[in-house]
Amino acid sequence: MYKKIIATDMDGTFLRNDHGFDASRFRNLLMQFKEKGYLFVAASGRSLPSLKQLFEEFLDDIALVAENGAVVVYRNQTIYLDDPIQPSTYLALVDELVKSGYVHPQYVTLSGLKASYMLDKVEEGLYRELSGYYHDIVLVPSFEDISEEIIKLNLYIDEAIRVEAQDWINKHFQQLSAVTTGFTSIDIILSGVHKGIGLSHLCQHLGVTGENLIAFGDNQNDLEMLKLAAYSVATENAIDEVKAQADLVIGHCNDEAVMAYMEELVNGN
Repeated sequence: MYKKIIATDMDGTFLRNDHGFDASRFRNLLMQFKEKGYLFVAASGRSLPSLKQLFEEFLDDIALVAENGAVVVYRNQTIYLDDPIQPSTYLALVDELVKSGYVHPQYVTLSGLKASYMLDKVEEGLYRELSGYYHDIVLVPSFEDISEEIIKLNLYIDEAIRVEAQDWINKHFQQLSAVTTGFTSIDIILSGVHKGIGLSHLCQHLGVTGENLIAFGDNQNDLEMLKLAAYSVATENAIDEVKAQADLVIGHCNDEAVMAYMEELVNGN
């Protein structure tokens, strides 16, 4: 049994704003985690392929909670997978969002277990920007052409209407849950699914409880995970709601403050 489960959000928390981290430093940290009986968990709104690529050399030693809790992988084996969003639901949602003027269809990303999908008319600049989060984007003429099961939608949206659009989705599509993941980003998954649920499935699989869990986050989609944890930590760049929830606020993600805190933790400081 693990003594501690150390779960961290990725973008804005564990990763720098350039979407990177010090792999050599992390490798040394994992070695110390093994000695101490700690498990590192990457808990993110990112797709599973994106997380696997990010941690490709470490997959046998860590756990992944992808798509805001809809997929859980432990030592490169899937231990939990939520139901997919039905095509009739996500096609209707995109159609209604476009009609309501909240988003252009080329600003929508659909994620499955194998790839993420955008319309082939997406602007090149936006495609390059989102490729920093989705390393597996496939361009399609129409979302109706996707044969893979879809787990999550993401909207790249005007910050000025983000909250309004999020509330509209939650009101009109009650089988779905929309959460903020960034100033211009909304993630949409099945209602009742979140990082806390994914981590609960992982803890159950490992035979541990939330008392063994430490969690790090920066945004709205981290709140349930932080509430589940026995001890919660926010980065300096986190939104105020997350800072209010956290037991501790540390440094900025660009300074790899989470990595530094984990090093102090494993060394007993």
